[in-house]
Amino acid sequence: TVSTGVSLIHRVAPGLFTANGDGQGVAAAFVRRVRADGSSLDQPVAQFDAEQNKFVPVPLDLGPETDRVFVIVFGTGIRMRSSLSAVIATIGGAYADVSFAGAHPELVGVDQVNVLLPRSLAGRGEVDVLLTVEAQMANPVRISIN
Repeated sequence: TVSTGVSLIHRVAPGLFTANGDGQGVAAAFVRRVRADGSSLDQPVAQFDAEQNKFVPVPLDLGPETDRVFVIVFGTGIRMRSSLSAVIATIGGAYADVSFAGAHPELVGVDQVNVLLPRSLAGRGEVDVLLTVEAQMANPVRISIN
């Protein structure tokens, strides 16, 4: 028996990793705070809650206006994007600048996306991070912003 058909194959198939490993909830990510003097500090976006037996979001403080705060999310199916402008991020409904989207420099098979957190998100609490690559949407993940 011979069959024929048409298959649509995309260059990308973005998926974001989550701290609980189920593709839902809090992101497998960290925050990098870049201070005005150029120094930086990395902070987790999740912590394990033994009572709930799962990872939950850590409320993030955007700090002073002079700090630039990036959320660094990890996933797969992103590195083959045609250009950085083909990667669109929204956080809590606000567009966010993507400064990098590609292969992680050390972890084979892992992709990384660096997204600048908009100051307008201060005090919003838990928000969805939505990522679209080449018009293909990744699973939503969550972070919490004080």
